[in-house]
Amino acid sequence: MLLRPLNRWRLVGPWIAFSTLAVIWLASTLGVFQLPNAWMHWQFHRLNLGDRPVPQVVLVEANFEQRGKTEWFELVEQLKQFDPTNIGFLHQPVELTEEQLERLREAGVVIGQTAAQASGDNRVLTLPPSQILDNLGVHQPRIVDDGEGYISTEATVASGAQGTAVAENPFLVDFRPGMNYLPVIQAERVLRGDLTRDLVSGRVVLVGRSIDPTNPSLLTPLPEEASVSRLIYAGYAVDTLLRGQPLHTTHWWQNLLFLLAVLGAAALLHFRLGAKHSLGVAVGGMIIMLTAGWLSLHFLGLVVPVAELIAFHLFLWYQLSRREQRLESATVRKLLRASSSRLHDRLLPSDFNASQDPWGQIILLTTQILNLDRAILLERRGSAKHLQEVKAYRCSLEDIDERRRDFERTPYSTALAEGGPILLSKTFLKNPEPGSHQFIVPLEFNGQLLGFLSGEVTEGALDNNPLFLPLLGNFGNQIGELLYQRQLEQARQRSDQSQWKRLMRLDAVESEYEALSEVSQLFERRLLLLENVVDSLHTSTILYDLFGQVMQVNRQMEELVKRSGLSVFTMTAADAIATLGGMPLSTAREHLQHMVVTEESLTFAAKLPGVEGAFSLNVRPLKGAEGETSSQTKTPFRIHGFLLELVNVTHLVRLERLKDELSNKISADLRNQLEAALLAAELGRQDDVAAADKAVFGELVERKLQQMSHTLTRSQSITNAVQDISRLSDFPVSVSALAEDLTKRWKSRLASQELTFNLERLPFSAFVRVDVTQIENTLDRIVAVLVEDASPGGVIRLNLQEKHEDDTFWTTFFFENTGYGMPEERLQAAMTDSARATTPAMHRLRQAGDQIILWGGELKATTAIGKGIRFELRLPGFSLDDELASDQ
Repeated sequence: MLLRPLNRWRLVGPWIAFSTLAVIWLASTLGVFQLPNAWMHWQFHRLNLGDRPVPQVVLVEANFEQRGKTEWFELVEQLKQFDPTNIGFLHQPVELTEEQLERLREAGVVIGQTAAQASGDNRVLTLPPSQILDNLGVHQPRIVDDGEGYISTEATVASGAQGTAVAENPFLVDFRPGMNYLPVIQAERVLRGDLTRDLVSGRVVLVGRSIDPTNPSLLTPLPEEASVSRLIYAGYAVDTLLRGQPLHTTHWWQNLLFLLAVLGAAALLHFRLGAKHSLGVAVGGMIIMLTAGWLSLHFLGLVVPVAELIAFHLFLWYQLSRREQRLESATVRKLLRASSSRLHDRLLPSDFNASQDPWGQIILLTTQILNLDRAILLERRGSAKHLQEVKAYRCSLEDIDERRRDFERTPYSTALAEGGPILLSKTFLKNPEPGSHQFIVPLEFNGQLLGFLSGEVTEGALDNNPLFLPLLGNFGNQIGELLYQRQLEQARQRSDQSQWKRLMRLDAVESEYEALSEVSQLFERRLLLLENVVDSLHTSTILYDLFGQVMQVNRQMEELVKRSGLSVFTMTAADAIATLGGMPLSTAREHLQHMVVTEESLTFAAKLPGVEGAFSLNVRPLKGAEGETSSQTKTPFRIHGFLLELVNVTHLVRLERLKDELSNKISADLRNQLEAALLAAELGRQDDVAAADKAVFGELVERKLQQMSHTLTRSQSITNAVQDISRLSDFPVSVSALAEDLTKRWKSRLASQELTFNLERLPFSAFVRVDVTQIENTLDRIVAVLVEDASPGGVIRLNLQEKHEDDTFWTTFFFENTGYGMPEERLQAAMTDSARATTPAMHRLRQAGDQIILWGGELKATTAIGKGIRFELRLPGFSLDDELASDQ
């Protein structure tokens, strides 16, 4: 487009105005707007709402070829009786001679003639009006033909009636009074003398032919049903002259002024509103111009070129909006070119569905989580029954010992039949490491086989993780679904890129907005990920801005403040610190002042009203990035806000209590041994004790001292294990403490449901090695299932038992309730298959069972309808007395 390069000019406004004006002027010169202007002119005539004026002309229809000579003179005499202002014949009667015509002229009758009939001083012509759109309705008072000047019959009649000179300039006949405006009578009526003075007196009488095959109806702004004859047309022309209100068209310089006025209004509106309101301005301006054209016609008698003005207005706003669109598009392209690569580097990695190496991502996922020594991926392409090697880890494709790759053969068919991973008895990958195991797992989803994953894992990894095979099977199912979804997405993309579909959507050229949409989706994914990360944090977090207003509260904090009844959304940062830290508001403000000055973090002990447990409140000032240069993010302060983290340290307090219990038990054992040694020594020093008894007492003292030394040695090793914080996942925990804490946690909850909790206590010496951060949740999940099944007024019972079996010291928790129960097969299925877990409590119970297996224990369950549920939780442990008494 010619105007496209004009955006490079600083003064693009004048160029748009000049080009628009030139295009419209050229179109007007070529007559493009003749038909639209004529159509609007006709419509404006049909919308005349004013009162009709009094007609100044009376029309008489007569047949000029069939009237006798005397009838014409009698017609004139009858009309003269009523004092008309003038009488005009549009045509010369055929029967009259020149002398008779002269007599009529002397009587004041204006006789219109053709150019051939006019001679001498009588040059009055009656010409048919033009039917060309450019001259439609235009009347020429003076006509020049072959160098001879003539006067129109209409102008001659009007000048004679008014006693003024003939009009000089052309004018538009005024048809605004509408159809049936002029009175029309027949010549027979005049000859009969059937006239009234009101009808003829003071008016011009025009005599002419009615409509016949030789005198068809004319094209005028009046409706078609008006059937305008030459006589009626002449009557409107004479009436227009007599009323002195002829319509005038605008000159070229007036049109130019109108166009410049529209241009000035457009410039002002564009400056005030911009191009985003261009549609409303274009439609509103078009309506205003149509209204202005109608008003100018009916009140000023001026015919304005409305079509040219509307076209100029719309084309101008089209150019302005197009320029705005091109500027926006150019800005978007510039933004994309400058930032696309940087944004993609900073945002998330590419989507798996669009990845060029999906199998490599799968290998990376499986090897880093499953701790595989070697792995290889086989893909099934299409409907083929043979597999192809696509990716390998710490091995090559040549290491596969099975060469046929036919999944209908073993070991592939065996894995498919099993529906999950299997350990291979035969070598699949060559040169296996000693003591390692090889496996193969199918990757399938929705009944479609997508491939196989095979690999090698050490025997130690299998022994340390009893859930390795179930986890591997779960990975196989999820990887199969991931690959299946990728195939669907790839098929959809191929369908969208089809040339025929793009043709149907008129999507031939790639748009910059598609790239912008992709970047926007990456931003949305990144923002959603960050919000989910903050929400899923176990640490309760509140983010305040620099002004102390809440910006974000994560889900954990929302649950805590709900339980405590606090309204953190209406609290400032200082209010939150004062409330959670249990300090005066002035002290909290001093701490904030200190952080603003020093930019250091502070930690306080915290407690929430109505919430059990111990908490630590960490308050950190959020500093801005060192290289931050954006004017939109820079602030006069060096910090952007405050981050409050409420850390639950209840398990640390519990850990200290567990350590104290161990220390107290060891101390009590040492104290008993020491008291026994002191008593034996005191008895051995008495005088009345025999020498043999003294020797026995001495041996007893020596034995107790040896026991004390052994106890100190064993207790030191236990204490060292307790002090190792990295071993919290394998920590010796007192069974009695676990049972007592469980009773306290559920006592108030069960009371609100009319349930009770009964506990049979276990001796203190029983300990189990579990994850101190997970054991409470695991026990709670078991109790939650019992509570969900319990009947009103029922009892939850917990019995504890310790027992030696072979070389293992087993501690057993027996949970049972008074409840409704369920079918046995349903309970067993829910505990082994996550898809069969019908309630959230049963789903969490299955997760608890997996955790117990990782600790080396087992969870069993029995049930019957009407008898409730019974759980048996067995965990390997030790007796502290046995540990202290064992040999070094």
